[in-house]
Amino acid sequence: MTIKDSNLACEIEDIYVSHLGNFYFFNNFVVSEIHEGVNFTWEAAQNVMEACRKHYKNKPVTYIDNHINEYSIRPQDWKKIERSKFMLKAYIAVCYNKRSWLNALLVKAFLNTKFEYYNNLENAINQIKANNTQTLRIA
Repeated sequence: MTIKDSNLACEIEDIYVSHLGNFYFFNNFVVSEIHEGVNFTWEAAQNVMEACRKHYKNKPVTYIDNHINEYSIRPQDWKKIERSKFMLKAYIAVCYNKRSWLNALLVKAFLNTKFEYYNNLENAINQIKANNTQTLRIA
């Protein structure tokens, strides 16, 4: 399910559109929908991270990776993101098939941040809302 197809579309505060995909900014989390065939790397993530910094003013943010398309990632690049002082509260993967779930597990191996995965976007977002007052950041 895309974010625009969900009942959460009315809560979107801003959208960052790039050649990589669409990034939907909510109150305390961002949802990514990476385009088919993209190679999502540290270098590619720079503009996305800058858009997040501008929107969230360096507040900690939960990143939801909504795997609606097949694309490649370099999981070791998530270490670079953590070292960049990007205020990542948690990484949540929404996986709709085995391949996206395996990619998410690879990312998890390189993160020191709280990691969760779901097979439903709305359940993932509801979990964030339920934990909104808790500190999820590790580091």
